[in-house]
Amino acid sequence: MMDTDILDLLEDIRRTSVARLSPTVRIAGETATARRSAVLRAIRGTVLPRRLEFTATNGDCLAIEVNSSRITDVFKVPAGEIPDFETESRAELINKLAGLVSEISASPAPLELTSGRPDTALEVDEVGITFSEIEKACAAIELPSEPIVSVVPSAEKPVDDSLPAEATPDAAETLAQRFFEASSRFASGRVFVDSSDEAAPLLEGVCKPSEPMHPDQDTLARFVADLAGWDGDSQQESEDPQLIVMRPSGGKGAGLAVLSDGGQIAVAIHEARKLGAVVNLWTSLQEDEK
Repeated sequence: MMDTDILDLLEDIRRTSVARLSPTVRIAGETATARRSAVLRAIRGTVLPRRLEFTATNGDCLAIEVNSSRITDVFKVPAGEIPDFETESRAELINKLAGLVSEISASPAPLELTSGRPDTALEVDEVGITFSEIEKACAAIELPSEPIVSVVPSAEKPVDDSLPAEATPDAAETLAQRFFEASSRFASGRVFVDSSDEAAPLLEGVCKPSEPMHPDQDTLARFVADLAGWDGDSQQESEDPQLIVMRPSGGKGAGLAVLSDGGQIAVAIHEARKLGAVVNLWTSLQEDEK
């Protein structure tokens, strides 16, 4: 590095350094491009030998060894084979490392960074791949755009004229019911309401009676009424089931996913960082409906 680069780097560290109680740091960025820039800044800001692990919401992980803003080894990748620093050419390593940085940046947000000591001492001849080389290669890799949405519309399904008009799916097979059941994998609390049924709402997890997020009957009644009004306002645009997702400002805390399917409502309370799991479930259910 040039002297001016070192001074700029130290200034960046001084300006962005904050006290924290956990070894895990959240990587900021609402888009894949912003997250990639943050990942590159983390690499650039690593002076002493460290093992950096970038983990996405869906479990994808990139674990690398960094020293003096250089990547000297790779331990874990989101998919595929780990680059071999012993046998592969420098050009191949640069392109593969840029691809890995871009791949983890495009994984479901948010990303979390854990920094730890390397398992072994750094060898003298391990010069690694420089930050500048990786940054330049990343600039040639286009990342997908990620518009922020609060309502996830369902995909249009072709009309099947062979089905009789009076045919209706069994309650246990409706989209809302399947969402309620499958969301148990990531939800800390769940609610299922069927306005056409006199049965009591199904309450699971932290939504059970005596639990901290148990909704009383008045709250549920107002919630159902509000959703019914929202359904009425949106029917001109689409009569298909729709998913409403809400997450707290800053991306920390509890998020809320509400699937409204006519008279049935499924609610899942989940950690905000698990938004990717919600959208993946919704997409999977939509594919099953085709």
